[in-house]
Amino acid sequence: MVTGWDLKPQGIQGVLKTTGETASKIQTHATSYGDHLTSAASSAGTISADAGAGGGGGGKGEGEDAVGGLVALALSQFAEHTTGDLKFIAARAGKSLTGAVDATTAYLNGDLEMAAEAQRKALGAVDLDPKKPGVQTR
Repeated sequence: MVTGWDLKPQGIQGVLKTTGETASKIQTHATSYGDHLTSAASSAGTISADAGAGGGGGGKGEGEDAVGGLVALALSQFAEHTTGDLKFIAARAGKSLTGAVDATTAYLNGDLEMAAEAQRKALGAVDLDPKKPGVQTR
C-alpha cells in the first residue's frame, strides 16, 4: 500500500517529453532496420555448384529463378521473426507513455480534489468536543 506520494509534475513532464521524442524515433529505426536487412539479403549472393554461373558470387544456378540464397533466406526469416518484437516495443512504449501521462493527470486531479476537500473542511463548523483527539479550542 502506498502511504504517500511525492511526485513532481514538472520533472515528470520533462521525462515524458524526452522519452516521447526518443520513442517517436522507433519507426525511423525500424524502417532503417528493414532497409539494412533487405540490402544485406540482396548482397549476400547465392551458393551455386556451377562455377560458370557465379559460383557463390550472386549468379543464378541452373533452374534457380529466385534471387538470394541461404543467407538471404535466413535474413528474411530473421526479419519476419523480429518484426513482431519491434512492433511490440513501439506499442509498449506508447502505452507506457500514455499510462504515465494518465497517472500524473489523475494524481494532479486528486491533488486538486484533496485541496478542495481541505478547504471545505476548513470552512465547516468547528467541533469543540474535548473527548475527540485533535479538537480545536477557541
